[in-house]
Amino acid sequence: MRRLSLHIGAHKTGTTTFQETFQMNDALLMRHGLGFSYVAPWPNLHSFMDYVTPGQVVPDGFRVIDPDRLAAFLASHASDHVFGSSENFSFFFQQGPIDDLATALRRVFDDIKIIVYLRRQDRHAVSHHQEGARQDRPHEGQLWGHALTALPLPHPHHRLYLDYDQRMGLWEQAFGRENLIVRVFDRALLHEGDVVSDLLSVLKINPHRLERKADVNRSVGRVQAKIGHIANAALGDDAVTLRLLDAFPWHLQRMVPSATAARDFLAPYLEGNRRLNARLKVTPFENLFPDDFTDYPDTNTETMDSEAWAEAMRVVILTLGRRQSELQALNADDLRKAATAVAAFDAPSALRLVRAAHSLRPTGGFILKLLDELEAQVASPERKAPRPKADG
Repeated sequence: MRRLSLHIGAHKTGTTTFQETFQMNDALLMRHGLGFSYVAPWPNLHSFMDYVTPGQVVPDGFRVIDPDRLAAFLASHASDHVFGSSENFSFFFQQGPIDDLATALRRVFDDIKIIVYLRRQDRHAVSHHQEGARQDRPHEGQLWGHALTALPLPHPHHRLYLDYDQRMGLWEQAFGRENLIVRVFDRALLHEGDVVSDLLSVLKINPHRLERKADVNRSVGRVQAKIGHIANAALGDDAVTLRLLDAFPWHLQRMVPSATAARDFLAPYLEGNRRLNARLKVTPFENLFPDDFTDYPDTNTETMDSEAWAEAMRVVILTLGRRQSELQALNADDLRKAATAVAAFDAPSALRLVRAAHSLRPTGGFILKLLDELEAQVASPERKAPRPKADG
């Protein structure tokens, strides 16, 4: 009998930690009867997915590009029990793509279990919203916005993600209620207080000498969150955002809401949480999650005084100044030589480089010749790459 355990998220529930742990131990897991299926070098199935509406995660979410291809990939693993994971399944907001996936998987697997970890909505929103302050996080930016607050500003499309009753209902309908395993991401409820141990217990394996990956994907600090959100909203330049985040210490105070604000944010989702828990019997708590807000302060930590802002701006200016100096150190010849070096195997990148060289030296004869040749090659890929012989 072929079995599949498919982990569908959610984000900010330790997914990167256990994915990388499983990747490090895939041979050990195989000896214990579990085949971890992923698309190297990443320990997940992200590459099989795309937007329903190009470039937009809201309101239509994600889909599997070719469900039969994903099903065949998972079924190609030698193990009788296959495990695959992608938190981006949490961006599936429509029934159709989930039904299509279920149909494809049932063709090749006899038993399919869907595993999901859910985090209480206020805690999830704080963490996932601040993830949008990092570089290369367009989905989080679209879903939660770039407000300079601990919690995202209220928006109706937040329910696409945070209405767990409705979202889990889509997977129940496609795969059957008996095949949906819902776990609560709370250290007080996880097996041994740890998501890796908890997932292994769900999968019913206990591999000895498991090499553990340290917790990864640390939360950003308060200053980083504000600067990152500003940079992403204004520029959307991942290189700039990364430089700015790295300029500030990671141990600085996090931006968190007050306990009252967290309770208010959670309130619209309580009824749905109760319905989900009544249906699936996930925890002994009526509202699905423990009603504990003691980890929040009485007053939020969002506000920065003028002195803190001035210091932050000083660091930003110094960081961008250093980046500008590094870029200015490049000259037209550097860019031309780089373009020539990569032209044979990556013409589009070579074209971008030589265009930058042309902007620095508009009248350079050799650069103009190389530019013409690369533009023609990119337009007609069957043409051979240019092989310049001399400087110009």
